[in-house]
Amino acid sequence: MTATSPTTRFVELAGRKVQWTQGGSGPDLIYLHSAGGETEWTSFHDRLARHFTVHVPAHPGFALSTGLESIRDIQDMAWHYVDLFEAMGWQQVPVVGFSLGGWLTLEIAILRPQLIRKALLVAPAGVRVPQWPYAELFIDDLNALRRLVFHDPDHPSVPHALPTSLDDPRMLNWLRAREATARVGWNPYLHNPKLPDHLHRIPFPVQIVWGDDDRLIPPRYAQWLAERIPQAETTILPQCGHMVPYEREDDFCRLVTSFC
Repeated sequence: MTATSPTTRFVELAGRKVQWTQGGSGPDLIYLHSAGGETEWTSFHDRLARHFTVHVPAHPGFALSTGLESIRDIQDMAWHYVDLFEAMGWQQVPVVGFSLGGWLTLEIAILRPQLIRKALLVAPAGVRVPQWPYAELFIDDLNALRRLVFHDPDHPSVPHALPTSLDDPRMLNWLRAREATARVGWNPYLHNPKLPDHLHRIPFPVQIVWGDDDRLIPPRYAQWLAERIPQAETTILPQCGHMVPYEREDDFCRLVTSFC
């Protein structure tokens, strides 16, 4: 089975314009992107589209999606997605959430668990254990950022995942992504203090995937989350940093396809 060419459309939702890219065929699969704003069709989206109809919405304030001014915190963004899922007719669908997208998936799962059939979470943000602090994401040094989120800072996927210089044409979207992430993740930093008390409410299977050399969000959070989500299992990928879908694309696509 080969993936069909993706198309990008816009949906009006409660006064917001939502950018939404779709490709492939088969059962629906929703991909919620990270703070990096990987809203353009990537090679791993294309590989997943051989098995699924892959939907990649852009969060408010990312890419050409609007409505960031009405988002005050992560729960506002989660309610935005509850409305989007209902407007698109996505019921009981598998969801893949990466980092910020994983955090959003957890929040949606607590608000409206009936929308999601199962979830694969890649290094999700959203919870905090004081002795396991997150690293600083909001840094301006692109080389330092590359070393922070990749196990191998010279991995061939780096230019596809991050801007490589200030002249990179993706810089504008990257800066917008930082602003939108700061809106929901600046204070408290990349977590919701109320979230841990509600993880037990998630009623569906969850696969938690982490790189063993994640320098942004410590991989020990994988087991911590699995102990609090009733049907959760973990997979730790060796010699891998935070950017699992890029740095370990083969493993990522295999895990998504087998689990979802």
